[in-house]
Amino acid sequence: MNHRARLLLPLLLALATLVALPAITSAQDSRPKAPVPSKTGSPPKVRNMLLLVVILGVGLGVQAIPSKRGHND
Repeated sequence: MNHRARLLLPLLLALATLVALPAITSAQDSRPKAPVPSKTGSPPKVRNMLLLVVILGVGLGVQAIPSKRGHND
């Protein structure tokens, strides 16, 4: 009888958990709400273009630096 009790107790516990699970999930909202933007303005186009030019200029400037290679390369 002891072997049956050791097998039956975890089975009953698992069954009780499965029965209680749908009751817990049905209490939640059906759909989440969409986030509301805090700032509704146009993006600063001039500043973005200047930043792009600066980034491209730095990248091209690094490319233009000659590499000093020695005779051991």
